[in-house]
Amino acid sequence: MLRSSKRKDPPKERTIGVVDQETELEEHISLLSSEDRAAVERVTKDVGTTIVEAAKESVRQIKLVEEGRCPECGQKTHCFLFTTICEHCGWFVFIRPKKSRTIVHMSDGNEVVCQELFSTPTELLCVTDDVVRYRVVRENVGHVEFDWSEEEIQERKDQLAREETTVCCWCEREMDRGVKETCVTFVAFGRQQDRFFYCSENCQRSFQKQYPTRIHRNCYSRECDDCDECVRKFDDTSYEVFLDKID
Repeated sequence: MLRSSKRKDPPKERTIGVVDQETELEEHISLLSSEDRAAVERVTKDVGTTIVEAAKESVRQIKLVEEGRCPECGQKTHCFLFTTICEHCGWFVFIRPKKSRTIVHMSDGNEVVCQELFSTPTELLCVTDDVVRYRVVRENVGHVEFDWSEEEIQERKDQLAREETTVCCWCEREMDRGVKETCVTFVAFGRQQDRFFYCSENCQRSFQKQYPTRIHRNCYSRECDDCDECVRKFDDTSYEVFLDKID
């Protein structure tokens, strides 16, 4: 049997925002096509441009957060078990409980319990089993309680502990880079600053002896705060500050 060489694109999933609007959309497109055929192409191009620009902004924000920077003001952020906060401008992001409850305490003493909570400028949307059960006006809210279970807290701690596990850059033994015995070196062999962990001072000295830095830079004995010879990735390069952040 002969098949058409033209492949039809699979139908896009109907999002909630356009449910029951397909007929209206077709009417508008038909009207634009009859009046100005190029108008539909221009609108489609504008939509594509908007999506690309939004994607660029999302990547920029995510990269800033990965580097420990605030996506709003660029200042350093503080990371906690479930929350990241910028004390400079007040920006924050947090992880919602997946197994526990979220409790909205109302100003009149009543409570609204749900699985997830989404914040809009004027309301809080309370979601349970993928259904918005309540819309709560912000001005009627006293405070919001995240009722974390001990199980979920421990799971998060275990996850962070696994992420903190690394290997010594000299002997390649597995180690926890958060323990006090861990040694760390901030050094740039090229233009980019990097960070190396060691399980002991002996491994650190052996590494530095095997891989000397350029004489004019001399990362091993020069303070990073007094140097501008490389592109720095880490602002706080003292070992004491680094350990304080882990604790």
